[in-house]
Amino acid sequence: MRNGMFVGGRARLLPAAMMLATTILAGMAAPALAQDALSAQPQPQQPGAAGGAAPDRADTGVEEIIVTARKRDETLLQVPVAVSAVSASDLNRYAATDLGKIGQLVPQVILAKSGGGGAGASFTIRGIGSSALDAGIDQTVALNLDGLQISRGRLVTQSFFDLQQVEVLKGPQALFFGKNSPGGVVSVHTAGATRDFEGYARAGYEFKADERFVEGAVSGPITDTLGFRLAGRGSKMAGYIRNVAGPLGIPSDPANPSPGAAHGRDPGTREILGRATIEWRPGSDFSAVFKLFGSRLRDHGETSGTELKCQGNPQTLDLLSGVFVQDPYGDCKLNGRRSLGALNPVLAAGYPESNGGVPITRYSAVLSSLTLDYKVGPVALTSVTGYWRYKNDSFDNFAFDATPTVFGANLDKSHAFTQELRANSSFDGPIDFAAGLYFEDGGRDTRGNGFIANVGADARNGQYNNWSLLSFNKTRAYSAFGQLIWNITPQIELAGGVRYTHERKRVRLGNSFVNQNLVAFGLVATEGQFTSGRFSDDDWSPEATLSYHPTSNTTLYGAYKTGYKSGGFSNPSILSFGQTAADLGFRSESAEGGELGAKGSFMGGRLALNAALYRYKFNGLQLTSFNPSPPSFTIRNAASARTTGAEVDGSYQITRDFQLRAAAGYNRAKYLSFPAAPCYPGQTLAQGCTAANTQDLSGTALVRAPKWNVTGGFSYDTLITTAVKLGVSGDANYTSGYWLQENQNPVAWQQGFARLNASLRLHAENDAWELALIGRNLTNKYYGVAGSDKPFGTPDEIWISIGRPREVLLQGTVRFGNR
Repeated sequence: MRNGMFVGGRARLLPAAMMLATTILAGMAAPALAQDALSAQPQPQQPGAAGGAAPDRADTGVEEIIVTARKRDETLLQVPVAVSAVSASDLNRYAATDLGKIGQLVPQVILAKSGGGGAGASFTIRGIGSSALDAGIDQTVALNLDGLQISRGRLVTQSFFDLQQVEVLKGPQALFFGKNSPGGVVSVHTAGATRDFEGYARAGYEFKADERFVEGAVSGPITDTLGFRLAGRGSKMAGYIRNVAGPLGIPSDPANPSPGAAHGRDPGTREILGRATIEWRPGSDFSAVFKLFGSRLRDHGETSGTELKCQGNPQTLDLLSGVFVQDPYGDCKLNGRRSLGALNPVLAAGYPESNGGVPITRYSAVLSSLTLDYKVGPVALTSVTGYWRYKNDSFDNFAFDATPTVFGANLDKSHAFTQELRANSSFDGPIDFAAGLYFEDGGRDTRGNGFIANVGADARNGQYNNWSLLSFNKTRAYSAFGQLIWNITPQIELAGGVRYTHERKRVRLGNSFVNQNLVAFGLVATEGQFTSGRFSDDDWSPEATLSYHPTSNTTLYGAYKTGYKSGGFSNPSILSFGQTAADLGFRSESAEGGELGAKGSFMGGRLALNAALYRYKFNGLQLTSFNPSPPSFTIRNAASARTTGAEVDGSYQITRDFQLRAAAGYNRAKYLSFPAAPCYPGQTLAQGCTAANTQDLSGTALVRAPKWNVTGGFSYDTLITTAVKLGVSGDANYTSGYWLQENQNPVAWQQGFARLNASLRLHAENDAWELALIGRNLTNKYYGVAGSDKPFGTPDEIWISIGRPREVLLQGTVRFGNR
């Protein structure tokens, strides 16, 4: 096996883990076995019952959940994969309309927007993810939208609504999702066309952030074989963070102080989204589904969801005077209050794309997919053709405070065309197969107009920005997979396969402009000198799963899994003098390990239990570190890391209208070897920083990897009149502490915290209308989801992207048509 896995300590772990999983399953299976044995005996006839049979799912209100974790329809109970399915009702319960809120519904998942530019977001599952601080990195956890594979985190920016289901696949996904995703996949399924005419309209208002929205959808047949669905959403939010910055100057440029806050509240989001779906089903053997999703968003800048954490007031180094300037308006606490100043209009007039000095983000995206399904006897053929692109254009103050010292006007444009072909068999015999091909052709262009000091206007064009860095990236990937499935007995299945990936990348980057007044400092690469690099890599990623169904209601499985993500080149915010593309290159990332799982459904489907044990090793984990001089983030590979953990979740449908649910996850995610990790600012020799400005983080925890995540909740509906019901839900979540950034600056430790969500619904018995009061994070906890060292700040200063604090939402919904 690759890299000699399952040797030594790994070999000792698996038997012990198998014993534990078998014990769990035995406990789960015993009631089912007893029930099966009992049902084989003659039963006394009960009034109104048929032979004493257990209540069916329709009687209990339990729905059978269908997932596509292996690109074929399988029940959540029987699929031998660690997957969490979030249904439309689960999403609507707490109005989860973006990936950040959706991630909160699944233990050990953090889907976070980041405020430092770069990739714009970080997806983490079981402590494995990618940094958000470099536009050159693909996400270790991929997003799959209606079959369209996406590895760019920027798409977390937009909302997702009118969803059918979200599936979170945990651990490496080698076979079924295009290019490999070593950390997992978030698979989003939007609602499709319906056989009958129907739709809904919804409006809501969130009180704390002054957020209002409207959305709706209409769906139905055009002909007997052609259907459609149109959905749209618009929202506007003032914000949940108050910006209290006032005017502030610096010693080196007293004539051009910051005028203070351009916006009183952040993030100040405005968003419009629309989706069109066309489905053609001329017969039982063929279908064609086309989906087109577009969005436009504007807010108050990349940093608009951040706050500073430090001691005292924020301070920023004025490079030209060598003096730290204190921001008297900031308080360095996570409390919904921050201080962020705009750029002086005089400087902004000579600063391209600076929006007059006012922080802003303009984002637009188009995502489309065409899925063709054709069944030829026992073989199902699928083609998924996809195209996506987005443009993110922003200007912001990256000093994260009121001082007019660090600004950036950044543009990120990405696009990709993808084509996937798959075949799945369903023969009468014991052997089946799955196979597929995947192709991706994409590109990414970035532009950064940077400013770290007012060195004066360039005599050639009057520009005040210090440089303009351009990068052009191309990627092309070819991939193929094959899998054989052997049904050894009706209860035992062995599945094994492998995916081959070949990926090529090219980069060309350099400064198209350097302010001539900055040249003497020797900080940035020479104007007009572009550097180029090429990357190419191949990988074979095998996978094998043995699953056993002791009864029709239980599943036990063991899986050996691998994963892979190719390397490439950093796209930094500043290209240092003499720095080449080779200096910015990083290696591929791979994963290998296994997991054991047990699933069971009992008491006529009322009780569902799932458990999993896992252990994976990651080589070449791609991380981003901050280089203070010149200030930029670049990607580097940690030597190796490992995750070991256990998960368990369950739900109990006490009655059709009363459900209890709970989940717990333990995850030990640590670096096995990372001897050359970057030091944090101000770290001394006594604190472990070497003369080479590196530290040894071997044996320490990964970033955004809490050890514990525990959730529990309930939902209850009851009739209060003959036609009106009252619904009550409550869910509590506890997350233990974790690091917010890779260098483990002590300020970047996020203490454990708890959140409470609750909802109260008044609705028609047939759900034709609904009025809901929804509360999220009712404990009003301010917590961090990502962060990094403040540029030119003191060692104790970091900026933090915060999770949204308390929300209280009033929402009304009307549904119409034949549902």
